[in-house]
Amino acid sequence: MEKWLIEVKEALSEALEAISNGDIPQENLYQLASLFYSKRNHMNNSSLFEAMNHEIDEQVKSDWSFDPNSKLHYKFHFVSSYLICFVIAGKIDEFTYDQIMDFVNQKLDLFEE
Repeated sequence: MEKWLIEVKEALSEALEAISNGDIPQENLYQLASLFYSKRNHMNNSSLFEAMNHEIDEQVKSDWSFDPNSKLHYKFHFVSSYLICFVIAGKIDEFTYDQIMDFVNQKLDLFEE
């Protein structure tokens, strides 16, 4: 699990750096998840990239529809979206995804406002 924590921390750090100039609103950080997944995993598959974007968008917008204040949890949404890319790519299953998310949530403060 530590390897996943390192992976997530690095990706989140890179993503936060990418939006640090303010051009991209924090609440849209999740939209960078598939881009960072592709870059970090040297993926060059446009149909898989589109599938990731679609699933991520559906997941986040569903969360937002139930709780509009969840937009404030941009770090959580990025990490969740980043890890869902591994599921869509077939590198982990949903059970493993849940385990990783639980572990990461215990180790990182993804809900600071």
